[in-house]
Amino acid sequence: MRKHAARALEYVAERSILVPHGCRFWLRSLTSDGYAKAVVTEAGRERTVRVHRWLMEQVHGPLPVRAITAHSCNESLCVHIDHLSSATQRTNMRQMADQGRAAGRAHLGYADTRGSLGRAQSLQAALREGLDLDALAAAMLEGEARPLVRKALAGGYDAEAYLAAVRASDPSAAMVPLFSADHGTAAPEAEDDGQMSLF
Repeated sequence: MRKHAARALEYVAERSILVPHGCRFWLRSLTSDGYAKAVVTEAGRERTVRVHRWLMEQVHGPLPVRAITAHSCNESLCVHIDHLSSATQRTNMRQMADQGRAAGRAHLGYADTRGSLGRAQSLQAALREGLDLDALAAAMLEGEARPLVRKALAGGYDAEAYLAAVRASDPSAAMVPLFSADHGTAAPEAEDDGQMSLF
């Protein structure tokens, strides 16, 4: 573990809440696309960071060139270090499409009209007064596109039923592993696919 890893993990833990299905949801500022955002001071300079990427760098060191920090849980609000790893944008997009989370899902009638920021804000509102599992289930259910997950959340919050439905809704899990088991392993260098990395 890197020099500042423990301090970074503590910083994140103080500003987030661990929910029973394993995600650690950020309770502070958000980016315009629903990711955790913070202002950190390093070497006397302040900078605004996406918390999930910053945390990966604090714990595991600089990310490989063209790597992104991906969420194995598919929750942009999650800052749990065990749910984060480096991947290529291409692999992350393939997983999203395989899981039916791509923009083309609107035809299912379950598209989240709140958008990613609206979803993240709803989850934060549900947790504002502490761990209210019924409010969390309602916020998660509102924009959920996967029928099995919708069914699991419809009766209220049940972590085991939710996780089983998420796994059953993920056809890519059986075919292509998105992340290696070793978080310290660098993402493979991909050929230039013409996409620009923002971070």
